[in-house]
Amino acid sequence: MTAHTDSPLQRRLRPSLRALGGTLGGTWERDRRDTLFLLAVALLSVAPHAFYLPFWCTAGFALLFCWRLGLLLSGRPLPGRVVRMLASLAVVGAVYAQFRTLVGQEAGVALVLLFLGMKLLEMRTRRDFFITVFLCFFLLLAAYLHSQGILMGLWTLLVLPALLAVLLTMQYSQAEVGVRTRLRQSVVLLLQALPLAAILFVLFPRPGGPLWGQQHKEGSSTTGLSESMSPGDFSSLAQSNEVVMRVEFAQGAPETSDMYWRGPSFGYFDGRTWSPLPPAALQHQPAPEIRLQPGAQALHYTITREPSSHRWLLGLDTTTAAPEVAGDITAVLPTLEWMRQSPLAERTRFAAQSHPGAYTGLNQSPASLQDWLQLPSGFNPRTLALARQWRMQLGDDPNTLARHVLTWIRQENFHYTLQPQKLGRNSIDEFLFGTRAGFCEHYSGAFVFLMRAMGVPARVVTGYQGAEHHTQDDYWIVRQANAHAWAEIWHPQEGWLRVDPTAAVAPERIQQGTLESVKAQGQNGLEKAAADLSRSWSLSLDGITHHWNLWLLSYDRNSQRRLLDRLGLGSDGWQMLAGVMAGALALTLAVTALFTLRARQPVDPVEQAFGVFCDKLAAIGADRLPDETANQYLYRVDRLLDADNAALAHDIVATYNRMRYDLGGHPAEMLAGLRKMVRVFRP
Repeated sequence: MTAHTDSPLQRRLRPSLRALGGTLGGTWERDRRDTLFLLAVALLSVAPHAFYLPFWCTAGFALLFCWRLGLLLSGRPLPGRVVRMLASLAVVGAVYAQFRTLVGQEAGVALVLLFLGMKLLEMRTRRDFFITVFLCFFLLLAAYLHSQGILMGLWTLLVLPALLAVLLTMQYSQAEVGVRTRLRQSVVLLLQALPLAAILFVLFPRPGGPLWGQQHKEGSSTTGLSESMSPGDFSSLAQSNEVVMRVEFAQGAPETSDMYWRGPSFGYFDGRTWSPLPPAALQHQPAPEIRLQPGAQALHYTITREPSSHRWLLGLDTTTAAPEVAGDITAVLPTLEWMRQSPLAERTRFAAQSHPGAYTGLNQSPASLQDWLQLPSGFNPRTLALARQWRMQLGDDPNTLARHVLTWIRQENFHYTLQPQKLGRNSIDEFLFGTRAGFCEHYSGAFVFLMRAMGVPARVVTGYQGAEHHTQDDYWIVRQANAHAWAEIWHPQEGWLRVDPTAAVAPERIQQGTLESVKAQGQNGLEKAAADLSRSWSLSLDGITHHWNLWLLSYDRNSQRRLLDRLGLGSDGWQMLAGVMAGALALTLAVTALFTLRARQPVDPVEQAFGVFCDKLAAIGADRLPDETANQYLYRVDRLLDADNAALAHDIVATYNRMRYDLGGHPAEMLAGLRKMVRVFRP
């Protein structure tokens, strides 16, 4: 009745949309189901790239995918050669127009992704089927060029068995096997390959950095600091949850308000932008001199730094040692920046040591101090006049002048805001006497300008302030929201002294960190509860990510060397390492062959259940003879059983005989009944 009322389209769609592992008749219907399974897996392989490639690439693949799906469900033929050639030319032209090249990471991945969509439109032969599956494998692997996080790892564990199941589909030429069975076989194959994969991961010679890290592009780092600072630069980072680094302290962490992670220092001001000293001026700066206070204790900590296109290592003030970091020599510059020779193109883990409160810069000369007094001419006349007035009133002591400026900022109507107004040519004047609302770079830049105008050497220091504590795993998370700018002034007896003018107007920023203090503004009770719950989930996920990074992504050449040294294997030269790896692989293959290549007789579940019945009778002294039938065995032991067990033994033997010699009935139900009776039987 229903078949007569269905439309032709519904009658065509129904067979294709049934269970993929069904047993519908006809080779053509089976091919459609296998193709539909392949399309679903191809979509899973492509999905991660949708977050990283341009939108039109994802939309283009979606268009090709829907085109192929529509042809599959409707039963219409695939497009001809001319249509496919025109579409291929359009794909190549679009990729070249977007990236101006057909090679490289993004252009290459985009081209392969769109060609996969094209391949779906010409998939007719067994060879086309294999090529499509291998393209899916390649795209799944290429997704690690974008992300190596744990979510990508979990996604791979989901898609990889499905891709293997698609390959297994090719092996069943006659009988159709359900999807569940194919997936189970794929998981077994992956588990068998796991020991070999573990050996290759641990022993395969490691490059100088992770393979994926070598694809890191300039400008794609997670670090928001830059080579200069202008008003408004840091406010764009204030609500970013992106992780810059994670820090583990050996013996207790300092207070959050004391966590100043030093980055680039700026000494040249052109009226709007602060930038580093010119190379000629930097050459006049003396080598960094650090004098420790008597009895000062060193801070020892380990940093796991996320990739960056910059070279700053962001240690706490004051870094006293510059060890080798990931095979690269580091140095402490005259401006006390801790840097290495090459950018941090991959995630890097290194140990650091700092001495808070150490005296620095006492070896500055009058000539070198002139570089920290530079001011552009013709800018900010009101600020210059105010500075001259204060200098005449207060004298030349740097600490006295700095305290006066901070008191003035604290008492005047200044505000801390994430949305400061744009400033014009005389940016310092407009901020100090006009808007009086800004972010940390506004306050630090204005403070340094005032101090220089009063004859005190000063500079702007950028980096990160504060961190978020992960209490469960006891490490600290520094995020982009912790980006900060502060000031340093020079004192003849104390050297460079840190002064944070932001603390004068927004002390909660220094005590709590930008992200927490900003989010707390204007929140009611419900919003605060939701924020706390979100933070709890975020920290739990970050803990998992941190361990993923430590145990997998950070396993580099140095980690491999240390592991082999602890095992007493050594790792001097690739020949030794290759020999160890070959021996481990040979041993693993031998053990695997020992357990998997033995001839195994299939276990008959009926005989297995009846064997348990015989074992129970053997326990009371009634062993079954080798040539004894089930009925003969029952006749012999019947007199040894009580009435209830004798009746149950008759039922067990009768069921066993029916399953051995009668082809009718329901085998699954009968087997379940046999097992239940044997389980209840207690002679």
